[in-house]
Amino acid sequence: MNRNYQEAVTLASQCTDRSAFEDEIVIQAYRLITLASLRQGALVQARSAVTNILHIDPEYTADPVNDPPAYDLFISLVRQEEDTEGTADAETETEEPSPAPPRRNEGGPFLKLIGVGLSDYTGDLPIGNTGHPFDFQEISTGSGAPYLFTAEIGYEFPSNLALVLGVQTGNYPIVGHSTGSNDISDSWRHTPQLLVRYTFGAAGESVAAYLDAGANVTFGGEGIASPGFGPSVGGGIDIPLSSTWSFFVESRFNFTLPDNAIDGTSYPEDVQVERSPKGSITGPFDSVNQLLGIGLRIRFGGAAAQE
Repeated sequence: MNRNYQEAVTLASQCTDRSAFEDEIVIQAYRLITLASLRQGALVQARSAVTNILHIDPEYTADPVNDPPAYDLFISLVRQEEDTEGTADAETETEEPSPAPPRRNEGGPFLKLIGVGLSDYTGDLPIGNTGHPFDFQEISTGSGAPYLFTAEIGYEFPSNLALVLGVQTGNYPIVGHSTGSNDISDSWRHTPQLLVRYTFGAAGESVAAYLDAGANVTFGGEGIASPGFGPSVGGGIDIPLSSTWSFFVESRFNFTLPDNAIDGTSYPEDVQVERSPKGSITGPFDSVNQLLGIGLRIRFGGAAAQE
C-alpha cells in the first residue's frame, strides 16, 4: 500500500508546475500529495503541500463532504501556523532596532584626589657618593622621611591623549645641605607640572598603562636656593575600581635648571662650601622625583555614560 501512496505522490507532483497547469489543477495535485502523505505519516511532506495550497489560495478550505475530517483538521492547523509565522515576521520587519547599550563617553575630565609617594632628590651632594635616584641616601641621612603628596586635574581626549595639570610637593631630606644657611631642615620643595599623557588602552575601563611628558617649575628652599625649570617624564598603571574610580601606581622624574637652583650648588664650579659637592648622574640637571606613588582618581565624563 505504501508503494501505491508513494506512486500517487510522484504522479501528483508532476502536476504542480503553475506555469504549465491552471491553479485549480495544481491545488488538486497538492491535495492528493497531502492525503497520500498523511496516509504514510509523512507530516513534513504533507505540511509543505498544504502550505503551497494556501500560497495559491489563502481562503482554501477542505470539502466537508469529500475530504476526511483529518484532512480538514490538518488544513486548519497549517493555516494557524502560517498566520502565526506571518504575524511574527511582520513584527520583526516593522520593529525598530533596539537602542545600543550604553557606551563609555570617550573623553572627559578627571581628578586625582589622593596621591602619596616616596620622594627622591638627585643632585649635587656634599656627602656620600655620586647621587642617583635609587641611592636611598634620604632614608639614612637628612631631615625627616622621604615622602610626598601629589594632586592633578586633567582632561582625557578620545585619542587616548590627556592634558594634565599636576602638583607634587614633598620632603626631600638631603636637598637643603648647601642652600646657604646650612640648615638641613630646608628640605621641602613644590613642583607644579603641565603634562601630556598617553594611555595604552581604555583608562577607567580596563587596566591601562600610561606615559607622561611635560614641563615643571620647582620652588622652595631658603638662602641661595631659587626656582628651577625643566622637563618632566613619568608613567604608571591605572586600575579601574568602578565606572568612575580607579587606583593608580606611578613614578615621575622632574628635572630642573639651572644646576644651582633648587639646591643652591652646582658641580664642579661651586667650591665655596666647606666640602666640594659630589656630582650626580643627571649632570647639570637636578631633579625631584616620585620614585613610587599610589592613589585614587575619579573620572567625571570618562566613566560609563547612562543615556
